[in-house]
Amino acid sequence: MMASIKRKVAVIGAGITLFRRRLKETGRELSFYATKMALEQAGITLDDVDAVVCGTAPDAFDGVHMKGEYLADGTGGHRRPFVRVYVGGGTGVFTPIAAWWHVASGHFDIVLAVAEEKMSSCFPHPQKAFTTIFDPIYTRPLGANLVWIFALEMQRY
Repeated sequence: MMASIKRKVAVIGAGITLFRRRLKETGRELSFYATKMALEQAGITLDDVDAVVCGTAPDAFDGVHMKGEYLADGTGGHRRPFVRVYVGGGTGVFTPIAAWWHVASGHFDIVLAVAEEKMSSCFPHPQKAFTTIFDPIYTRPLGANLVWIFALEMQRY
């Protein structure tokens, strides 16, 4: 039997940094800027936040291992429930959905949703990270990229 969710959920603030190549700032710093803007717009402080949902690309894109832990303080996730989520190609959409579920479930009243992806530090290009997901003998030498991957998926239709 499925239970219906009757709790209403609202977005009370938002913060965004400029979308461009940013070599000076770290992902942690960019997360902090966006978090600070969202809290200010909502008129709340981190003390009001019950939990944090952080959406970010797989570790290979930024070269940072255990990226959720790395971003926890910049996103306000220190000393409160914190979860990192990512979905291939849909992290920016899934992050607020995951935060919505946290509130709608009744477990939390205020959840901060922070999505961060800084692929400009991936050398030589973020596309190269995708070459690591294929067979190293047969497929990797072909130099697969996103267009190649999506073409394979669309061929199934």
